[in-house]
Amino acid sequence: MCASVKQENPSLRILVADDFAEWRVRIHSILQPNPQLQVIGEACNGLQAVQKAAELLPDIVLLDIGMPVLNGIEAAIQIREVSPDTRVIFVTQENDSDLRTAALAAGAEQYLVKANAAKELLPAVEAALGNGHYSPNVCA
Repeated sequence: MCASVKQENPSLRILVADDFAEWRVRIHSILQPNPQLQVIGEACNGLQAVQKAAELLPDIVLLDIGMPVLNGIEAAIQIREVSPDTRVIFVTQENDSDLRTAALAAGAEQYLVKANAAKELLPAVEAALGNGHYSPNVCA
């Protein structure tokens, strides 16, 4: 079951949306060294991600593509509607240029492959906040 995690006075509010619980834990461990990055909630499927984004209005949603109920691309489109100021970063196992193009067209700021998240997630978050596009070599 997904649970919300609330912190006092966070500098940057992050919602983590992934159907794989172990991956959500991994995201926490990557973000934890930076106290300004606060996970304020989690979602287990795309529909829940949209609902939590509308409720929590996070600064960033870290979103998987392959999720139940509503896929990540459709969720991203709806998240941009319910929370226009929220930045979306896809963190997915899908290393596919067509999916990357669709994800960015859906309004995502970034597209990262999970295998590279340990080294690329923090720079991607910083780039998304600065309106810059972090461009790792995803489909080399």
